[in-house]
Amino acid sequence: MKRESSKYETMLAVLLLVIACLPALAADSPKDGGPKDAGAGACADFKTIDGNNDGFLSMEEFKAKGKDDLAFRAADIDGDARVDPAEYEKYLKAKAADRP
Repeated sequence: MKRESSKYETMLAVLLLVIACLPALAADSPKDGGPKDAGAGACADFKTIDGNNDGFLSMEEFKAKGKDDLAFRAADIDGDARVDPAEYEKYLKAKAADRP
């Protein structure tokens, strides 16, 4: 009987862990064909900036965050006038590597 109880407790713990991770998994899912690869911190910041929740950042959304045209063009690696989560993550990594 003790063994049966432990099995259910373990299953419940796994279920709760999966439920707790669902928001993070949903945040990484591609929207409108966007890529699915952003770091956790970058992803959270990206979602905050993405005002219309389309999965991409526009120049207006970038400017609303206090960034300028040059920063947007630096982040928009493929030049399609929008920044996807992967581009944004690369932009943040490059910014972090910049020296003052």
